[in-house]
Amino acid sequence: MSGASIVDVASRDAVYRGLRDEKGDRFLGIRYAEAPLGALRFKAPVRFENSGLVDATRHRVAPPQAVRAMPAWAARGDGFETGEDCLNLNVHTPAADHARRPVIVHAFGGGFQGGAAHGSFHDEAAFTRKGDVVLVRPNMRVGALGFLHLGAAFGPDYAAANRGMLDFIAALHWVRDNIAAFGGDPDNVTLAGMSSGAFTIAALFGVDGVADLYRRVWLMSGPASRIIAPETATSLTADFLERTGVAAGDEAALQALPVATILATQEQVLATHLGERNAPGGRTFGIVLDGESLQRHPLDGLASGRFRDHRIVTGWARDEARMWYAFGMMPEVESRAALLASIARFDGTDAGASLAALEAERSGLSFTQYEEIFLSRAIYREPALRTLKTHASAGGTGFAYEFAWVPAFEGGRLGAAHGSDEPFVFGDLGRVPLARGDGAAEALAAGMSGALFAYARSGDSGWQPYSAGGAVERFD
Repeated sequence: MSGASIVDVASRDAVYRGLRDEKGDRFLGIRYAEAPLGALRFKAPVRFENSGLVDATRHRVAPPQAVRAMPAWAARGDGFETGEDCLNLNVHTPAADHARRPVIVHAFGGGFQGGAAHGSFHDEAAFTRKGDVVLVRPNMRVGALGFLHLGAAFGPDYAAANRGMLDFIAALHWVRDNIAAFGGDPDNVTLAGMSSGAFTIAALFGVDGVADLYRRVWLMSGPASRIIAPETATSLTADFLERTGVAAGDEAALQALPVATILATQEQVLATHLGERNAPGGRTFGIVLDGESLQRHPLDGLASGRFRDHRIVTGWARDEARMWYAFGMMPEVESRAALLASIARFDGTDAGASLAALEAERSGLSFTQYEEIFLSRAIYREPALRTLKTHASAGGTGFAYEFAWVPAFEGGRLGAAHGSDEPFVFGDLGRVPLARGDGAAEALAAGMSGALFAYARSGDSGWQPYSAGGAVERFD
């Protein structure tokens, strides 16, 4: 790369060769687990110990996924290549100097079907330099390769449904063992993720043996809530196998499935309606309560008090569901009956009473608008508050925020939608067209990223803890 020089860093049995320029040091495409190919396909990751000289000067592949065209107003980066040999991570640091800086490990979002550890809107060098932190961005498996629950059909060797989550844990072990050589403090690790990345991080509260790998979490639109029942996941798997012609127990056929077939078939078996995906029994990929990779529901893990020393930030965007309508992924709700049916998907909800409460709060809206508000709250806001309440009841400390900045684009049509807060939390608005020329947006980004840096350094976001009166920090 023009203007960059080579820098070598020794850690354990390896020498990592990265790049250095005036922006800092970066070490790219570092393998942290064996390639999940052949007999390791659809299985838990096998940790990999690097040795000798490791070329960390270029990005490797992101996980296989369907890469969709984005509208001109969406945040974007340079893009990425995909492939199954994707268990690699990228380290960005102001300097690989053993300075013991706070470490932030980022889990990308993408609905458990997409995402990448590079090629996005993030300006990693500017972020690490501004906060004097070390940033680690792992790639991990998504979609059927990462989350199809194969235990019932293929036996105990395939019992771990949450392979993408286990990939992330394997990356955390690499961080624990090596990050000190890159200027990071392995005893001060904050996990930050958005959407499926946040759901993955939150799920760790239900996993044994990981508490010492991190100190705190920052969850963006992904609280400790949406956990898939094993029977739901098994039913989806049966549909997937039938469509691909793979018989239960036929490992050779499973290993031989072309990636293109896997991606096409998962599109056929998954629900597209946001409510259907997220309600109990919804046909979607996500964290499965399989008893193998996830020992208990993460809310039960929080309630037990075993994570009371881990601080939590969990936030949501005010108009979360608006994104699915803006992208044309959600149909218009044509009748009151259809709206009530959409609300009724969520267990424990009196659909009529819920709708009446919404109508009393905000009168005169369309059926579609009421559905959007209900789904935004039912899927994101209320579970976030439930996560914090559970943590507080066990003696833990947490912080809540609501993001309500609305871009001026098309009269504010997009609202404060799902994912709109992540560029602000990371202070990266350079590749966010909707924020260009907006001085208020820049100030908001400075405040939110400053809170993340302070939180990663000391565990204090500068906000009132949620346990003190249920305080919610609002950004608008």
